[in-house]
Amino acid sequence: MTGPLGWSVLGQTLVRRERWPGGHRKCVPLVYPGQDVLPDQPVLRIEQQEKVAEAALVEQRLSSPVAGKIDIKAVRDGLNATGEGETIPAGLRGHVVDITRRGGVVIESQAAVIKGAIGAGNQVAGILTMWQPGNSSPGTQAIPPGAILVVPGPLSLTMLRLAISSGIAGLVASSIELRDLEGFLQTDLVQLLDSENIEQTQAHLPPMTLLITEGLGSIAMPARITNLLSQHQGSVVLLSGVTSLRQHIQPDLVISLSTKEVQQNWHPVKSEMTLVPGAQVRVCGGEHEGAVGTIDHLFTYQQIFSSGVRARAARIKLEDEKLLVLPLSLIERIG
Repeated sequence: MTGPLGWSVLGQTLVRRERWPGGHRKCVPLVYPGQDVLPDQPVLRIEQQEKVAEAALVEQRLSSPVAGKIDIKAVRDGLNATGEGETIPAGLRGHVVDITRRGGVVIESQAAVIKGAIGAGNQVAGILTMWQPGNSSPGTQAIPPGAILVVPGPLSLTMLRLAISSGIAGLVASSIELRDLEGFLQTDLVQLLDSENIEQTQAHLPPMTLLITEGLGSIAMPARITNLLSQHQGSVVLLSGVTSLRQHIQPDLVISLSTKEVQQNWHPVKSEMTLVPGAQVRVCGGEHEGAVGTIDHLFTYQQIFSSGVRARAARIKLEDEKLLVLPLSLIERIG
């Protein structure tokens, strides 16, 4: 159960997510409908035979040149460890509303949601950790095992290799060049996004979930996103990298709001895609791609642009007070 297309940032909203580790696994629910859960509370257990079978697949992925230097034996030993099997934390603070037929746990939560332009990888939970800008790479910072690391700038293939070798569960960044993303995923991006079988496609990706907020290229993360993430640093969050053009699914990061936040200032926002004066928008193409502003005026008639094209247009006031007139096809509503 992933999020549909919509605003890139929702500061307060009510969400429902199925907690499921991905793949065709056999999981046992540890909670029941009507129960309240905490983000770090185990809600699923992967049966032991599933862990043993998964060990060979993970070892095969980690043995690829992309993974860099990884202690494969330690990973394999961890997956094959004796005991009752790996438990999966909720990743959300909320209320269990259903158990799905495959054993997934559906949780309703009052949360903040950040949606990405592109992502890859199954749903994971971890501690939200901001990368310190003074460090040269994610691999040089002391990061909690299984963390969800936030890099507020562009990613490179080298950074991805260092991140995965550090045991990071997921990575959120602003942008990445196409060659670096495809080099890390070892697959064609168009084929990945247009795949008919999402579960099968995700199973063959490297074991680290990615969310790219702005898309391909070299674009910085907007302040509204970095500020929101900084406010929740240290929280357990839920990240999904699943992206599908066929099923209109975007990757997202879900951050449950604390009880105090809900009690003091709960004003849920509903996603609305209509372009109207006063709406906050993002430029999604052209030389100003990535810029954020507010619709100052919607033109009644089509405008003629320097290329000779006639199109419906809007005047946008950017965050630096600059005014732009852009075709509606090049802007998307974000707030």
